[in-house]
Amino acid sequence: MLKYLLPVACILTACPAPLAKQQSLAARVHRATIDCVASASPKKAKVCAQAQLCQQTARGAAEALQAANAARSAGDTDVAAEAKAAGLDVLANTACKQGGW
Repeated sequence: MLKYLLPVACILTACPAPLAKQQSLAARVHRATIDCVASASPKKAKVCAQAQLCQQTARGAAEALQAANAARSAGDTDVAAEAKAAGLDVLANTACKQGGW
C-alpha cells in the first residue's frame, strides 16, 4: 500500500526529480514482474527476459541517480555522476519501454 502512496505524496508535495524518476522506474519494474509471473507458457521466457532486462537497467539507473543526488546534496557538482545517471536513466526507460512497461 505504501508504494502506491509515495508517488501520490510526491505529486502533492513536489518530490525532487531524482526521487520521482526512481519511483517511476520502480513502478515499471513492478509491472514488468507482474507481467512475467502472469504470462502464459509460450510467451513466458520472452516476457521474463524483457522484465529482467528492465529490472537490471532500472537498478543501475536508480543507483546512479542516488549517487548523483548524494553528490549534489553534499554541494559537489560531479558532472560525470550526473551524466552517468542521465544515460542509465535513458537506457532503463528504453529497456522497460521495449517490454511495454
